[in-house]
Amino acid sequence: MQQHKSNISENIKHNDLAGLVKPIFSVDQYKSKLGEDENVIVVAFVVMDLEPAQELSQFLETGHDVIDIDVSTGPNEDGHYSVFVEINRDSKAFECLDAIVKDVQRSNTELTNPQFTSYEDKSPRDWNEENFTNNVIIDSYSYVMKHNPEAKQIKERIDFLRKY
Repeated sequence: MQQHKSNISENIKHNDLAGLVKPIFSVDQYKSKLGEDENVIVVAFVVMDLEPAQELSQFLETGHDVIDIDVSTGPNEDGHYSVFVEINRDSKAFECLDAIVKDVQRSNTELTNPQFTSYEDKSPRDWNEENFTNNVIIDSYSYVMKHNPEAKQIKERIDFLRKY
């Protein structure tokens, strides 16, 4: 792999990414690159251009307990790049993601009312704990039961046999 020199700054200053990060991000709509989906929540922030996306990625890598952060390999149909953040699917998921969202807001103070879409609900919702809890599965068992028909059938058979 060829490495190239970059002029990306190590630290984003307050409001450095003003107007460059979209106000709606996605939660749990992409597959995990490094783990199993039942254990990982993938979050995607859309950034207007490659260099700001790389800056946001580097900024978020320092100071957050995440599994991985990566920038999309190419632009989407609108020419924008995604910054993918992988976090643990657990009881601390909202707390972890809320800290990340607050840092994104510090880098873009125009992002005053962030919203998110999720696998469970594609319509944008205001970012808050209640909406997160209602739209994102945070435990592995529930995720498997909802998204793996075989596991659901096995559980139903076991439940039936217990009652028998």
